[in-house]
Amino acid sequence: MTDTEQKSTGESLAKARKLLAEGRLDNCLEVVKPLWLSQPDDTEIISMMVDLLQQAEEFEASQALATLLTKMKGNGDAPSELDSCAREVFEAGYRLIDVRQYELAAMLLAICARQAPDDPTVHYELGFTLMSLSRYREAAEHFETVRSIEEDFDTVLNLSVCYCLCQETKESAAMIGRLDGLASSEEERGELRHRKQVQARLEKLAGKAKLNARDWFFILYGTILLFDPEDRINQVKDTGRESPESYTKIAFTLLVLKGVLEGLRWPPEAIEFYSPTSRPLAAILARLADLPLNSYQGPDRPDHALMLMDWASEIIGPHESFVSNDSNRSIFAYALSTREALPLIPDIVAHFSDNITLPWTGESRITLEDGQGISPEEVIPEILERAWNLESDPDILKAIQDLVQYYSDKRDLLVAHNTERFANRPEYSAEIPGASGKTR
Repeated sequence: MTDTEQKSTGESLAKARKLLAEGRLDNCLEVVKPLWLSQPDDTEIISMMVDLLQQAEEFEASQALATLLTKMKGNGDAPSELDSCAREVFEAGYRLIDVRQYELAAMLLAICARQAPDDPTVHYELGFTLMSLSRYREAAEHFETVRSIEEDFDTVLNLSVCYCLCQETKESAAMIGRLDGLASSEEERGELRHRKQVQARLEKLAGKAKLNARDWFFILYGTILLFDPEDRINQVKDTGRESPESYTKIAFTLLVLKGVLEGLRWPPEAIEFYSPTSRPLAAILARLADLPLNSYQGPDRPDHALMLMDWASEIIGPHESFVSNDSNRSIFAYALSTREALPLIPDIVAHFSDNITLPWTGESRITLEDGQGISPEEVIPEILERAWNLESDPDILKAIQDLVQYYSDKRDLLVAHNTERFANRPEYSAEIPGASGKTR
């Protein structure tokens, strides 16, 4: 390291210590993480990570790094390199996976893989970490190494996922064929059924060279995505929570939803709202479609209802009520996170984004806090007025036409209104290629 580089590292570490002392843990990590990735053997940087994880109350990860640091400093004035501390490096990498520091974990586990090229555990954990970073081709190489040593269900399952996400249809199909002989438990047989459904959708789009978010929602989950992140309606400057959704965009979204349901011949018999913060969406759609409006009262009802949610992540608490793909209810979410995995995914999603803010107050993650906006009831007439004025808008009519055309020949592979083929809604794994990294 040159004197200039050494000075720069020292200044960065001093900045990180100051941020840590101020309790600004995320900002501290933003400084320390790239430093460590560029200088893996630097014990001062590792010591800084130990302190950061300790203050973040990630005690197991902090202890694993502290043990690694002790091992490296065992030679006194000449600290060992990571290459000579394989066991401690693996333990530290494993613990960093648990705290979702996948880039750092991958760095450490790659060192272990070089030192133990025939260790299936090392390659499996490195493959999992690379999957979490959406580096699917690299992950597949490590899972193939594991499979060459010892083939098991989880390894082959991960390979089928990696090949699918790389659009390698033949390789994905081959792995699913291998799974047929490896699935032994009911859970594994359920995973196999899901992979076969995903494979059928992947093959449906095999002729398309570049897949977008809408394609991946269909392939991975059988879910309808009304607006791709690249659609013009979403091409607005991201200014964070200070820029709520416009009334016009919400009206546009609900009119497209109504038109798609009609075009696919899926008109509901009633509209439900999941929570008070989703009531405006449901009330407006109910008026537009001239349907009765109810709050969600439980899983049982005699007719078919479309239940509207504002933010899909709110389903986490009572999700068991919605796992079953019952014939009396479909689920729509205005927004779905790109990063947060969920126990199930709604049947229809409007917007795939982490930067949605609805222009009314409430306790939802995507509504405004009290004092920052108006009540849910007050926005209903405002948005409804805009919806009435937009009903014949050519952009809306074209959006509906394009969506109906896209999904018409795929209805047998969609989860919505397909109870016989899909008894349960799939988990949302947050693995859409090109989206932000998932959390778990």
